[in-house]
Amino acid sequence: MEEQKNNFIKSFNPIWFATVLGFGGIALGSVLMAEIFHLSWLKLLAIALAYFNLALVVFLFFLWGTRAILYFKTFTEDLQHPVTAGFHSLMPAALVMVSLNFSKIGQACALFQYQNLSIAFWIVGASFEFILFTLAVYFLIVNQKMNINFINGGWLVPPVAALLTTIAGLNIIPFIADIATAENILWLNYFFFGMGAFIFILIAVSISSKIFFSERLDPKVFPSVWILLVPFSLISLSLPLLANATGLFLPDFKNALMGISLFLSPMLIGIGVWLLIILILLTYDYFKKGLPYAIGWWAFIFPTASVCIASLTYATLAGQPFFEYLGAVIYVFLLVITFIVLIKTIQSFRVK
Repeated sequence: MEEQKNNFIKSFNPIWFATVLGFGGIALGSVLMAEIFHLSWLKLLAIALAYFNLALVVFLFFLWGTRAILYFKTFTEDLQHPVTAGFHSLMPAALVMVSLNFSKIGQACALFQYQNLSIAFWIVGASFEFILFTLAVYFLIVNQKMNINFINGGWLVPPVAALLTTIAGLNIIPFIADIATAENILWLNYFFFGMGAFIFILIAVSISSKIFFSERLDPKVFPSVWILLVPFSLISLSLPLLANATGLFLPDFKNALMGISLFLSPMLIGIGVWLLIILILLTYDYFKKGLPYAIGWWAFIFPTASVCIASLTYATLAGQPFFEYLGAVIYVFLLVITFIVLIKTIQSFRVK
């Protein structure tokens, strides 16, 4: 029995943290839908998902940490592997997603200790993100066996986690009583934003080269390409938050920064929506040729949620009905694919 337990821990896949991102994205989208369309019952869904995510991330973090300690050699080999290295950044991404859930949903629905929990999860998540982001990029650079066949959407996870850390970090600034500490957190989030945006651009070029100029992606790898949607949405969400937070300390720049964000955000959302359509068509093509279920299917959820959240957030900021209905359509699509993936996941456990 002990041997089976240890084997389970040894084989734990960090991709499971994508479930936290998926449920967290649905929770945030639900709160926005509830506020825009006055659907109060969706707040109950958001509250339930926020607490469920809290329990889920603690459980998954225990498995991840136990594996890292008991099987340290295997863990370090994963970090150095050009295919799996980036997926470990899903762990800090999941932690900061819980922080974001409690900071955003907590204010709207008065979650228990939402300020303290959001701050604590951001600190832990941001710390792990910096370490794992740095290691992932370093090992990709020094790997002497690197070739184009190793490229997959998992390479985008570290910059996505950095951008998500930025958004979660900017949302906890109002909870910081000490002005100097709050200002330092602002500049740290600028750091994470620049780091994530820079590496995203570099990796996006590589992934595009793989898609356009190389052989067809392996069906097991293809779902990870959906992560390409996320950075555009997260940058769109980051810009007005950076403008507002910077305005607290440099008020002369607030209007200019907010104007830039309101100008760039719809363009970034447009790219995300267009890529979503392209990826839906590509996924349909893969299904026709055979796309067996794998835990990687959870890569369909959070990218879709990020586009939905970006659209609904911009609708709130700019008062544009177009983005309200666009976000609502994507939200319904998000619920449908989440239901399908969740059923497939449950069925996979029953088969085992």
